Formats: sequence, structure tokens, C-alpha cells
Amino acid sequence: MSLWTQSIVSGLLSGGIYAMMSLGMSLSWGVLKIINLAHFSFILLSGYFTYQLAFSYGWDPFAAILVCVPVFALAGMALQWAFDKLRVSEFESLLLTFGLFIIFESIASTVWTADFRRMDTVQNPYQSQSVWLGDIALPVPQLAAFVVAVIVAFGTRYLMEKTDFGRAVRALSQDRDVARAFGIDPHRVAMRLAGLAAAFAAIAGVFIAMSRALWPGLAVEWFGIVFSVVILGGLGSTLGTLIAAVIIGFVGGVATVVGGPPMAPLAIFLVLIATLLFRPQGIMGRSSI
Repeated sequence: MSLWTQSIVSGLLSGGIYAMMSLGMSLSWGVLKIINLAHFSFILLSGYFTYQLAFSYGWDPFAAILVCVPVFALAGMALQWAFDKLRVSEFESLLLTFGLFIIFESIASTVWTADFRRMDTVQNPYQSQSVWLGDIALPVPQLAAFVVAVIVAFGTRYLMEKTDFGRAVRALSQDRDVARAFGIDPHRVAMRLAGLAAAFAAIAGVFIAMSRALWPGLAVEWFGIVFSVVILGGLGSTLGTLIAAVIIGFVGGVATVVGGPPMAPLAIFLVLIATLLFRPQGIMGRSSI
């Protein structure tokens, strides 16, 4: 029973990292109609930046957020500016950002090589720390990621519902031309939202670097998880993304106990297939922010 409980709890906590990885993709796809595969590169590169700051300069891994968030927010805004200037469609964005993903992966291979990179306990003391509830261990990096994901999801929900920026985003997602007629600058709003999405990717990268080893091909492993979370949660739904991430984490945890680690991706894809068949709009509906 202890093994089952630990695996389930670990899976649920993994949902926090999955949520941080997926929130930006959900907003970008659901609101901006951009399928941004470069989002995965931002996560990976943020992880490498965190590793490098800790390894070369002795930074606390949490402090890397102060660098990664503004850097990748600006990168996301620049990329959205280019999309707007080129009038990139949804399908074209998939092809274009896939090319960018390959380029960024090659850059990571060149700079950090194909070797596994992981901070040791001196550089990252949190990797060996856990909060204990009885005989159940809650690893500090995963627990922190879960708490941050909950705060970010509810904070983004509040931002979208209670602020002028959120109302502009909702107008943009429904009809760009009508939004422009009411004095909203679609390009400026889109760039700000893209920057926010990239900032979420940067935070996810920091927590991933604190939790596991990095290598250039790691980002490919996230495709199935992130797209499963985004589709299950509903495009553009922040709370739906959080709930879906926890569900996916739970399913992965249970599948790992039942059939071992190779069983987890199969179980996650079965959930994705079931969602597409029976509730393609996601558990919270599409673009509900």
C-alpha cells in the first residue's frame, strides 16, 4: 500500500510540472491560434540556463527564475511579433516552429553537448530534500512546482477575468476585427500574452532542471504529455489545464505501479484518445481562459 500511495502522490505532484509546461501552450494555441513547438525549446533552454547559472556561478536554482523569466518572455514576444508580421496561420505556425525547435535543439547540443547534465547536491540541495507526511515523501522540487502551478493557474484566471488586459485577451480570442474596432491593439495584446506564455515555459524549465537530468533530446519526450494535458484541459483554459495535468500525473503514477515506467506513456495516450473521442472540447471547454 505504501508503494501505491507514494507512486500516486508522486504522480499528482508531477502534475504541477506538467501544468507549468502546458499553461503557455494552452494560451498560445487556444487564444492566439499558434501551435508553438518552440515552447518546448524554451522549457529546455531555461533548464540549461538554470544548470549553467548554478554550475558556473553558484546561483541558487530558484534564483534562476529571475533571469529565465524575463529572457524567455522577451523571446516569446519577439517570436509573436514575427508571427504577426508574417501573418502566420495556425498550420503554418506548426511547421515554422517545428523548424525553430530543431534549430534550438541543435544549439543546445552544440553548447552543452549530448551528455546528461544534472546539478549535484552542492549546486542543487533541494533535489535530496523532501517534506514527509508519515511515510510518504514529497520531494521539494516537485512540491514547489505544484504549489507554483496552482498559484499561476488561479492567478492567470484572475488576470483574464478581472483586468482590462484579460478582457482584451478574451475579445481577441473571439474576434480580432471586432476587438480592433473597440480600440484594442491585437498585436500588442498578442505579444504580451505570448510573453506570458514563454514566462510560464521558463518557470517550468527551472523546476525540471531541479528535478532531473537534462539532455538535448529531452524535449521530444514532453510532446505527448503536454498535448494530452492541453487537449484534455480545453484549449485556452487555465484551470482546465491544471486539472488535466493532475489527472495525467495521476494516470502516469498508477500506470507506473501496474506495468512499470514504460506503461505510463501508453496510459496517457489512451486518456488522450478517449478525450478526443468522447469530449474533444476538453473537460473545461475550449478557450474558457
